[in-house]
Amino acid sequence: MPLVSVIVPVYGVERYIERCAVSLFEQTYKDIEYIFVNDATQDKSIEVLRTVMERYPERAKAVRIVVHTQNKGISVARNTGVDSATGKYIWQVDSDDYVAIDAVQKWVDIAEQHKADVVICDVNVVTANGVETETVQYDNKSDYIRRLLQHTQKCAHWNKFYKRSLFVNFDIRADEHIRLADDYAMTPRLLYCADRVVMLHEPLYFYETTNQSSYVHNLSRVAIESQHRADGILIAFFADKLEYADIVAVLPQRSMMSLIKKTEADGWPVVVDVYRDCLQHSGKGLTLVNRMIFELAKRQKWSKLQQFMRLYHLVMRDR
Repeated sequence: MPLVSVIVPVYGVERYIERCAVSLFEQTYKDIEYIFVNDATQDKSIEVLRTVMERYPERAKAVRIVVHTQNKGISVARNTGVDSATGKYIWQVDSDDYVAIDAVQKWVDIAEQHKADVVICDVNVVTANGVETETVQYDNKSDYIRRLLQHTQKCAHWNKFYKRSLFVNFDIRADEHIRLADDYAMTPRLLYCADRVVMLHEPLYFYETTNQSSYVHNLSRVAIESQHRADGILIAFFADKLEYADIVAVLPQRSMMSLIKKTEADGWPVVVDVYRDCLQHSGKGLTLVNRMIFELAKRQKWSKLQQFMRLYHLVMRDR
């Protein structure tokens, strides 16, 4: 049975790490190595993790805690995990989330059966109101990559099971200057390099949305600049791949729209300032909704944009 490397970056998750670790240690699949990357967390996350390990002594033997002496951010933590991994497969798990106890077994079964480089699964989204299943729309690899680049599907690592050879053979690493959107910068490239991608329509992953200290809840200027940097990485990678030329042509504009949709109004001027190099674009190639947001934002019509976004969040869906 192939060895699976489960990589878990740890920072500021004292409240969540026990639930995450228990779900990983109770996996029905046995051949797992656990790599927890302590990114200089300031709370008791590692103490809690060690307490959980005491309850699972057999699993504890397969645990490595890699320590950063100073906080380096999620991208460096992920790279540290990948560089430490020895398994045939890699699964990146966020430490405030949790997983189905048979997840690794199902990942391995489908990957081995189909000789897949990547397996994708559906997601259970955990909100304050309960758990909702989110079905991934997947028809084929090319279409899915397009959706990732358009921000209409999650680029997250955690619902994707990779062969480690993808990272090694194609030298794909997270950009260490990126504090948000590290998965956006990496996932389309990893999928493009994969020979075989398989969809598993089961929600094996529980994505926690109520952690207010997570990166997605803190869209600072640094985070917005990270998204802009990720755009540049993807534009460079896909520049000579003609089937994605229409997407690449408006990629930063789409990212700008995505950020405005998930940022409060007082953050919109920052988004526009970071993306000022793309404001001269005509908006051609954007959907009607995104073009409207783009025009209002670049003209700094903030009150009208607020009105439009209220309507958008009430009756529209991201597209």
